[in-house]
Amino acid sequence: MKINKLKTFLTIVVLSFMPSTAEAGDEWIDNWKSFAAETGLPEHGAWAAAIDNAEVRALAKDWEDFRGYTASSLLSKETLPAELKPGFIITKDNIDSLPWIKDYLPQYWIDRLTSDWTPIKGIRIVPTTHYFMQRGRLDATKKLGPNPFVINEKGELRDQNGEHGFISEAGLPFINPQNGEELNWLFNAHGVGTDDLYFDTIDMAACNSANNLERKYKANIFWRRMAGRVSAPPLGNVKGFEGITEAGALLILSPRDVRGLAGVRLRYADADLDDNFKLFIPSLRRTRSLTGTNGQDPIAPGLELTWDEWRSNWFKTDRRNFKYTLLKEDIILALPEVGNVYDPLRIANDACNLSGIIDMEVRPTWLYEITDLTQTYQYSVKRVHVDKETYYSQFLEMVDRNGETWRIWDDTRDWEPTTGRFMWRSAVIANVRDERATVITVDSAWDKLDSMTNSIFNIDQLRDRR
Repeated sequence: MKINKLKTFLTIVVLSFMPSTAEAGDEWIDNWKSFAAETGLPEHGAWAAAIDNAEVRALAKDWEDFRGYTASSLLSKETLPAELKPGFIITKDNIDSLPWIKDYLPQYWIDRLTSDWTPIKGIRIVPTTHYFMQRGRLDATKKLGPNPFVINEKGELRDQNGEHGFISEAGLPFINPQNGEELNWLFNAHGVGTDDLYFDTIDMAACNSANNLERKYKANIFWRRMAGRVSAPPLGNVKGFEGITEAGALLILSPRDVRGLAGVRLRYADADLDDNFKLFIPSLRRTRSLTGTNGQDPIAPGLELTWDEWRSNWFKTDRRNFKYTLLKEDIILALPEVGNVYDPLRIANDACNLSGIIDMEVRPTWLYEITDLTQTYQYSVKRVHVDKETYYSQFLEMVDRNGETWRIWDDTRDWEPTTGRFMWRSAVIANVRDERATVITVDSAWDKLDSMTNSIFNIDQLRDRR
């Protein structure tokens, strides 16, 4: 429940007076505590309290030792503008005095400071957090040994025995990617950042160019890693889903005219096998089998969210159809993954506007492009900033067939610091060409993950849940 996301002010006050156990390498936690004291905002104090414990320090240290760096250590090697520090607020009044801003802040967010379409009052810079995944994923990656994977002629990830890498191994590939294909597989390996995902519920608001709500969809979304599970039973590979790497399911709960619409998509490791993609349409009382082409369709009328953007980018890797190019290492301002405590977008009650000042942090990323070689995909290019700690996208730009930006995706994750598990808190999928947006808010059901079963990923059984 969202009411539990923000710790009570009393808890913050009590924790703020507890003795610090900070050690070398924990400066990011101290930075957050100092910053929270300066702003006096309850949500900042609650986040500082959430990361100020022994479990977080231990897991962060183990990932730091394995990677050989943290976000902070990478940023310390950069010469950053003096203003680019926690506490500084970028506004329409001062942005013209910041000639460096376009090097760090995506154009979409620059425009929000001066536009009447989804406007914001400011962007507050918050301290950089050290993010990490689960211990089980770290342990599995350590066990891989040197050069465990190759990419074959179809672009598939294969292990040294020629088996599909995501089926045979649970570890992350290409931790230090040397090219776009390796980075793309590292991004894919993040998945959704946990073995199981459960949104109860997700609200998807269709918003027009006047920032007004046209329609709101309420749904459940489920996700399950079907191979290489490391933290939740069934461990390893899931029986009955052989050859499948992961599965996603959606069940729309409202409005009434589409209530009961259900979709299940199973991802095969083999590049020659289309996803097993089925959609139950309640008005027709029938189930349709969809193809990969249908992944370009909006999930529901009025939404900018397509089936291929379930987790910012989810269409199948195939080097015969797409080219993956690593462009550069880049530093950007991005939404922090503080959704376990608060929403840095601060979405207004009308579901379509952002209520004032949003929070962002400085992040080290890799930037790569996915270029369509078929001339038939909806986007000619996708540009993805992949975070160097989370291995997930920090900002995604989608380009139409004319070379113009069509949509962007930006989100904030519900990251659980003590375990390294990820789900989601909110997202904006904006159609900058037509000035329309889909604004998403999520209740991540951490307490219901154990109730998930494989039956959810059977379309006939999923539709009966309505």
